[in-house]
Amino acid sequence: MIKNLKGIYAATVVPLKKNKSINEIALKNHIKDIINTNGIQGLLLNGHAGENFTLNIGEQIKVIKIAKKYKDSDKKLISGLNFEDPLLASNVAKKMTKAGADAILIFPPFSWSQGISEEMIFQHHKIICNKITKPVFLYQSSIYSGHLSYKKNLLKKLLKIKNIIGVKEGSWDYKSYVSNYKFLKKIKKEFLVMASGDEHLYPCFKYASDGSQVSLAAITPEKIVELIRLIKNKEFPKAKKLDKKLLILAKNIYGKYPANFATARIKYCLKVLKKIPSDLMRSTIALNNSEKKQLKKSLKSLGLKF
Repeated sequence: MIKNLKGIYAATVVPLKKNKSINEIALKNHIKDIINTNGIQGLLLNGHAGENFTLNIGEQIKVIKIAKKYKDSDKKLISGLNFEDPLLASNVAKKMTKAGADAILIFPPFSWSQGISEEMIFQHHKIICNKITKPVFLYQSSIYSGHLSYKKNLLKKLLKIKNIIGVKEGSWDYKSYVSNYKFLKKIKKEFLVMASGDEHLYPCFKYASDGSQVSLAAITPEKIVELIRLIKNKEFPKAKKLDKKLLILAKNIYGKYPANFATARIKYCLKVLKKIPSDLMRSTIALNNSEKKQLKKSLKSLGLKF
């Protein structure tokens, strides 16, 4: 079960129509474009890039059903779960697995950034995990996100929950990644540590990783697969050269203020590459011309045509 979930997962977006409802045809094409890439293990649905903070429960279930319909049988689906109420979250998690999710990624609700007891965090995960039998991933947030980043004693406690089998390691700091990797693997050798800071893929995979869950794999899945292949083959000069170009794109998406514009930047890149028809967001977000120019320049440096 755990072994089958290793690999590269592309964090998908949700294309919208002018009335801001889900563009199901565009979503289908977006999914097929990614999933048909050799080396992609599956999709991360309903994540931050998938605007899980604005889609209602029915829409999130619909995203899973569409992905299940158009993916190959050997590809896996991980669905994000982002709810404050653990009872609601557990019921939604059950619906998600019934709809076709092979695993659940539990996002820490944003309100936790203001401070919450470790016991409440533990119980939140336990209530969800008791409701489903499918594997569950933790989400380790950026070290800059305050209380959303779990301390080691809490991680150790969470690993005691039977169906928690891995972590989307998004510390966005290489030293923190290595420290957490060593710590988690010492507790449970088979535990999956997925490198998920788009700006740190090269050093993390060079050190060790069981896979990745990133948005760059939705924009250019071939380049991410190639990067990982080069690292595994120890072709480090070539890998470093490719990573340098990917890093420019990653920084133009995630490294600029405001950070919550990242999904808008991802959607704009996909629109430029003609992979989705519109970069419309549920929230009213508009990128300025300077940002758009930098994003186009980043795509061109990777040799992507548009």
